[in-house]
Amino acid sequence: MLKKVIVLSGFALLSVSCVSKKKLTQAENKLEMRDAEIAKLQEENEICEDNQTSMEDDLMMYQAQIEKLQDENENTLRLSEDGSLESPSTRNKVNRILSQVDDSRLAEAENFQDSLNIAFEENIKASLRNKLGENAEYADDLKVKVHQPMVEISIGESILFKSGSAFVNPKAYQLLKHISKILQSESTMMIRVEGHTDNQPVTTNTYIKDNWELSLKRSASVVRIFQDKFSVDGSRIIASGRSHFSPISDNSSAEGRQQNRRTEIKLAPDLKTFMEILGR
Repeated sequence: MLKKVIVLSGFALLSVSCVSKKKLTQAENKLEMRDAEIAKLQEENEICEDNQTSMEDDLMMYQAQIEKLQDENENTLRLSEDGSLESPSTRNKVNRILSQVDDSRLAEAENFQDSLNIAFEENIKASLRNKLGENAEYADDLKVKVHQPMVEISIGESILFKSGSAFVNPKAYQLLKHISKILQSESTMMIRVEGHTDNQPVTTNTYIKDNWELSLKRSASVVRIFQDKFSVDGSRIIASGRSHFSPISDNSSAEGRQQNRRTEIKLAPDLKTFMEILGR
């Protein structure tokens, strides 16, 4: 009888021990899941803070340039209340620029300001494409968008980088040198260089962890070229990366992903000075 009691007691203790161990394992698993969730939320918070900083920097850049443009002299592109250009010299410059633009593009304009923006886009694009050299076959991967006072120059991966790499192709130096002249033309102009990727994971076993790191490293590489090779003041340049979260095309196709892999240079120049530099 005593032996049975001892055996039963042993089973009871063993059962309690198993239950306790199971509960402990469950608790540990919950704790790990909670830690992982906290880490994810912290990462998302950091991304939000980075995006907020980026937007604040953009706002400061826009405000500074708007104040500058408000002090333009009579030779700067400016419209009067009736929509006409104020100075004869300005009208002559604009007419010359507009005459170089294809009629089909000008037909896209809804008003005179749109016509000016399209004219600047086409002239800037043509000037920059002339500097592609050995990359001339990728001319379509260089795009320009003008929304005065902002100018956005978009350079495709095929021009600047090899796939998955953050090292600038030396063939692109001539193009970046030409852009650097624009960046140096105004000592107070702020410049933002943004790296963008598609939504495909970065190839494993490389020195780059993910698309966030790839986009940031690429923008930093371009900034270093501007600063170290072409002497642009680094204090005026902001390097940022958007990973795949700001696409301009559909990531479901190879063509769309190619368009999304790009580096954008955003600036707010005096367009009169800008066009003079591009004409050199």
